[in-house]
Amino acid sequence: MKKKAVVLFLIVSSMIFSYAFSYPLDKFLLKSFNTVMNLAKYEQKDAIVIFSDPGCFYCKKLKDETLTDKTVQEILVNNFIVGEVYPTDEKANFEGKTYSYRELFAGFGIKGTPTIVFFTPDGKPITYVPGYVDAKNFSTILRYIATKQYLKKVDFREYSKKKNTYLGTPTILEISKEVATYISSNDPLSTSTIAQNGDKFLKYIIEGKDAMQKAKEMEKEGFYNIFVVKEK
Repeated sequence: MKKKAVVLFLIVSSMIFSYAFSYPLDKFLLKSFNTVMNLAKYEQKDAIVIFSDPGCFYCKKLKDETLTDKTVQEILVNNFIVGEVYPTDEKANFEGKTYSYRELFAGFGIKGTPTIVFFTPDGKPITYVPGYVDAKNFSTILRYIATKQYLKKVDFREYSKKKNTYLGTPTILEISKEVATYISSNDPLSTSTIAQNGDKFLKYIIEGKDAMQKAKEMEKEGFYNIFVVKEK
């Protein structure tokens, strides 16, 4: 009986551990174009905007199947700020002008949903992917963009043939108090609570005189997203 209990405990523990990373979509799939672009700039990450529609079958499939995949989520939260927009009259700022989301759809030539558009941290379009993409192929696309293979002129088809386990690079970024306030107010994955053996994929905001020392310790431990508030 004792042996069976131990085996059962291990099975349950394994199930909990394997599911533990799967964030609900509202933790990382934002609904504001402006917030996505601002966070991308402040956190120095590429942006992804999914042009979508509430009644779109493949948009739902993308969210239900691809964006809930563990590996996809790990790559996304370490390297990108992600948002989804519908063709509404909500306003967005882009390249110094104000547009409705409907106008963004037209301006980017969106002919079907979902269409996934990638941007640099300063808001310059990189490329787009039309239609539904499964988790395996999306992981490859994300890694290709995140590691800047397109700037190196690496052929995507050749890149996709190679085994790749890249999730991100542990990074310390110094930010102002104002930026820290914006991130903590608008990024659902941000936190100022540092727990031992905590979630290494959250966005940790650290401040105080020992902040940089703590950040370097976290970096060594494999925490990916560390933001140190600069003292005035």
